[in-house]
Amino acid sequence: MPQLDFIIVLPQIFWLVLFFISFYFILTYLFLPFFLKTILSRTKFIEFNYITELQLIKEVFEKRQFIIKKLNFSFNKIHSILFLNVLIPKFNFINKPFKDIYLIKNKIFFLAVKKTLYFCNPIILNSFKFYPSFLNKKT
Repeated sequence: MPQLDFIIVLPQIFWLVLFFISFYFILTYLFLPFFLKTILSRTKFIEFNYITELQLIKEVFEKRQFIIKKLNFSFNKIHSILFLNVLIPKFNFINKPFKDIYLIKNKIFFLAVKKTLYFCNPIILNSFKFYPSFLNKKT
């Protein structure tokens, strides 16, 4: 059988081994370091992004805590102003119990409550229908 003849098979085996050995060395010494550098740079990039993300989260959390403290302080101040000056009147029974100042403050307070209800109540806001002007719809 001619395919098992050593004269024909030996050169083919030689070139096969030579080709695969050269291919192996080219891959391991040229391409593998390039791939490893790419993988290492990606891991360092991901690590750097993770560290910056943690720093940004920490900064945002600190700013949020500061704003919450400031808001609580402002709300407490508003609460004290409302309840000490507007809702708990200081009656003087020698003069008229309802002075004009109290009525003005009461009117301002109820006007603010009314506007808050109008602008912050989702049921009322959803009841308004807004159309673009080019449709010429009348509500």
